[in-house]
Amino acid sequence: MNNNNEEKLLSAIFNIGRSIREEIHTSNCLVNFTQAEIEVLKFLHSRKDTTMKSVADYLHIKPSSATPIIDSLVKKGDIKRIQKKGDRRVVCVEITTKGAGVLQKKYKKIHKTIKKVFGKLNDNDKKTLIKIFEKIHV
Repeated sequence: MNNNNEEKLLSAIFNIGRSIREEIHTSNCLVNFTQAEIEVLKFLHSRKDTTMKSVADYLHIKPSSATPIIDSLVKKGDIKRIQKKGDRRVVCVEITTKGAGVLQKKYKKIHKTIKKVFGKLNDNDKKTLIKIFEKIHV
């Protein structure tokens, strides 16, 4: 890929990211939540015995940086901390029923927003884009 294509690609990535963030902000999808908090709820939704370190690794941040995110979600009642049996030093986090409900509501709003952002694409374009994203991510 030549430099011109790399510049165009970089610009396109930044532009689409900005468009998605602006649309999510405008549509109030994340009222009272940060994107990181929603990501944590999503991560915990299908997991048991998840440690703080696993959450931090998922977010690609240090465990000390994950603590305020976890604290906020605990304070809201969306997740709970659990001492691991046999090792009191290990703290696990788990989504609550309330948190699962919040996640479901927020994801419905986010899906509407994403549908709006990518509404210009037909189904074939969307399938191609998904394949490209999956190819890059793996």
